[in-house]
Amino acid sequence: MEKKDIHLFGLRFMYRELMAQGFEVRSVEPDLETFPQIIAQKDKQLYFIVVQTDVFPEVGDLPSVYQIKQIRAHADKHQAILKFASLGLANAEANTEAEKSVLKKGGELFVHYSGLKELLKISE
Repeated sequence: MEKKDIHLFGLRFMYRELMAQGFEVRSVEPDLETFPQIIAQKDKQLYFIVVQTDVFPEVGDLPSVYQIKQIRAHADKHQAILKFASLGLANAEANTEAEKSVLKKGGELFVHYSGLKELLKISE
């Protein structure tokens, strides 16, 4: 799988996860360089969700501090809560540690996801 495929898988996973948690997903942005990737609403509250996905042994990492500050300002302007979803993907059909990082389109995957985390304000 290429980087864009990995990113899209993460977005699809998060879309389903948010829907299962009762969110109304208002938009999904598949561009790797656009933040936030998902805008959702729940109980009349707007959420901006940054989704980062990586391959075993890594997990999706936060954007840079500069990017977080920009996203935070955008979220504040819209009175949205800013959340972060970090995903790690591994080949579920792997027989060795090395094979866990080789993802194949249409292959079985394990997803490491520990829930949405709130991105708090970063002090200057």
